[in-house]
Amino acid sequence: MKNEKRHEMKYRFEQSAHVHKLYVYDDVRADGKFNWNTWEYEDSETSAKYFRDRLEEIPDGADIELHVNSAGGEVGEGVSIYNLLVQKKKAGSRIVGYVDGMAYSVAMNIIMACNEIHMGLGTSMFLHNPWTCASGNAEQLRGIADQLDALADASAKLYMSRAQNLEEDELKEMMRKETMLTPDMCRQYGFCDFVGESTEGEPDDPDNDPEDPDDDVTKPDERDQLLQQLREQLYQQKQINRMLHGIGSRPQVKSVFAKAVQINKQRKGE
Repeated sequence: MKNEKRHEMKYRFEQSAHVHKLYVYDDVRADGKFNWNTWEYEDSETSAKYFRDRLEEIPDGADIELHVNSAGGEVGEGVSIYNLLVQKKKAGSRIVGYVDGMAYSVAMNIIMACNEIHMGLGTSMFLHNPWTCASGNAEQLRGIADQLDALADASAKLYMSRAQNLEEDELKEMMRKETMLTPDMCRQYGFCDFVGESTEGEPDDPDNDPEDPDDDVTKPDERDQLLQQLREQLYQQKQINRMLHGIGSRPQVKSVFAKAVQINKQRKGE
């Protein structure tokens, strides 16, 4: 029972008479974590399939809140979730996004689908080019590099669909350099609409024009220090993720797990 309660707190799908809430509070992936007790993968509640099922339960035209605190994950799953949300918008729903902590990598892609985006104080977004683990001969590896370039171009187009005060070449350079974005920077570039505690449809500061670069009150030295701190936090988060997930998400290891599961079942006589 204790594990079930923790699970319900980590992923929530809430309904009320006025708004339906969806949460992305973990790495975005098709498969859930590997359960060493059952030797099977758990269902992922940050997969495109999970979001498809939840969105089908929400009536077209109903209001939706999307809350995000994720370091990213699998590009294919994230982009599919983005497009599912866009389709729901076209069916008449209004989607309001909230960055509760991190919206990094493909988690940032997902929240771009919202009609309006709120960022809490101390939150951040993160842009970078996609990366992967690969094996193969020289020709195959060159092909994978071409695929990554195509994914980067597709992500840039997705971001530009919402961007302001930003040229596509500038955006691609930000992705190449792996850029951390503060809430004020996100508002300047059109990646969010509100910063702080405002949730009633009014900007947090009526005198602040999001398109006016002079409104950025963060001093250069303070911004550099904040960016460095955020980069360090991202690095620590990445190291923690690697420690927790190990290499179990790689295709080669999944194959090994699958064989181990089969052997285990044979031993049990299943």
